[in-house]
Amino acid sequence: MAGSAQTPGNRKTAQIVFLIALLAVPAVLLWIKLAPQPTGEPTFETMQSESETDAKSPLQTMEEMWQHHPGHGPIALELANLYFQDGQYPKAIEFYNIFLKDDTTATGWHVRLDISRAYVALSKTDSALMELNMMLERDPTHPGALYNIGAIQANSGNFTAARAAWERLIQTHPDDTLAVFAKSSLPKLSKPDGHP
Repeated sequence: MAGSAQTPGNRKTAQIVFLIALLAVPAVLLWIKLAPQPTGEPTFETMQSESETDAKSPLQTMEEMWQHHPGHGPIALELANLYFQDGQYPKAIEFYNIFLKDDTTATGWHVRLDISRAYVALSKTDSALMELNMMLERDPTHPGALYNIGAIQANSGNFTAARAAWERLIQTHPDDTLAVFAKSSLPKLSKPDGHP
């Protein structure tokens, strides 16, 4: 090869550089892994990773984290979700509301959909509808709220109200999966209100 003559001195230098790199790279990676982490305000992720080594259930872990960091929004939300999954609907509602009280995110209010589901599980459909209507105050065409209002009304025998919610969903979000479900269920709502 022209211009790339390999002299014994150049080859030896290249070998030395290669050996240094071979030793330095693992040393740097080991230092990064074992280096002390900066301390400061614990984040949700650091608190969660610290507790992952315990043999506790996720719910127990979050409850413990809540005891140490009461009022921390992401922990309240995670606790609410875990209580919901565990069928502890009153506790789920309590922690969803704690989350909502101080939430400053743009989409945090969407947990009202989960709150409504918890109320339905407790057979408190009026409370569920109230939560869904609060969602519609923020977004009058929210697909999840419209679909669930229709489902609750249909299951309560209020077919006119169910039809109105689902028709509004279909009109405003025709390609949404929930609108497709609503459209396929509309023929079942042709009965007068109050009939099974």
